[in-house]
Amino acid sequence: MRSLLALAVIAGLVAPAAAEEKLKVGDKAPALKATTWLQGAEVKEFATGKAYVVEFWATWCGPCIVMMPHMAELQAHYKDKVTFIGHTSKDDNNTQEKVAAFVKKRGPKLGYTFAYADERAVYDAWMTAAGQQGIPCCFVVDTAGKIAYIGHPMFLGAVLPKVVAGKWTPADVEGLKAVEKEVDAVFEATGKMDPEAFLKALADFEAKHPDLGHIPYFDAPKLVSLLKAKKTDEAKKMAEALLAKGIATEDPSVLRNVSGPLTSPFARDNKELVALGVKAAETAVKLAGDKDAVALYFLAEAYFASGDKAKAKETGAKAVEVADGGLKKQLESMTKKYSEEKKDEKKEEKK
Repeated sequence: MRSLLALAVIAGLVAPAAAEEKLKVGDKAPALKATTWLQGAEVKEFATGKAYVVEFWATWCGPCIVMMPHMAELQAHYKDKVTFIGHTSKDDNNTQEKVAAFVKKRGPKLGYTFAYADERAVYDAWMTAAGQQGIPCCFVVDTAGKIAYIGHPMFLGAVLPKVVAGKWTPADVEGLKAVEKEVDAVFEATGKMDPEAFLKALADFEAKHPDLGHIPYFDAPKLVSLLKAKKTDEAKKMAEALLAKGIATEDPSVLRNVSGPLTSPFARDNKELVALGVKAAETAVKLAGDKDAVALYFLAEAYFASGDKAKAKETGAKAVEVADGGLKKQLESMTKKYSEEKKDEKKEEKK
């Protein structure tokens, strides 16, 4: 899935795949251990007759968090037939304190199991052994304790029905590779700068694969494409639906899929849409907290789009202040325009 991987590499979320894969579909699932099980019962072994989804994630991984509501929906749907486990391990930006705080805040609503390891043994036994270095990545363990699927959690809707029914076959694994190419083609359509082409490609994909039409990564590109195509009423309707969903699920990532497009250059001439974008961004910060650098940055962008440059500068500075490492440097660069705009205005005043 070239386009998806390219986006992830730019975001610093994916490294090149390992050359050798020691863990493959059909192999017995490795043991699953953790330093602490933050939510849900410890999974000591993979019970015969029950399926499992083991997803590797991190608190700093935006795409991981975007997929969590979908994981929650699937856990609620399958109940005791499938156990979903979000497993993460320690790194400088993914400490036990950060993970515990995240799970304490978001875990109860998500409703599935979370585990934390302070060393990488489990990560290496699963991810490294399978040649997977990008997250989110999930492993589906079938009812016989064998690996049925390795890949992105966006495809679980197509995998789990057959796994649970005991009808998942090697042919299905190959068939899913073709579906991945279709998803790639839809994302490639976003790069052609032709909104109508993307909207058509997405509609065709959703009609062909109704079990995958939920993919949240499509939300922002679709909203932007509606704006580019001047389909304002459709864009507003979609934005309002996403805003309501984000508030109901208390999911800041859904709200960012609203605020980003509605405060982009494609919507800035429409004050009503920009105001909706500001509302989404403000709500996201309330939910995520004032220590979430990404949420603060999106809010700063929303204020900037609305013309409130003072609030944009103030909020942008807060985003930089609470950010860590590489993200701090990125935000320092991206928020410079708020101050530069002020300088330009002062020059105009002197004239």
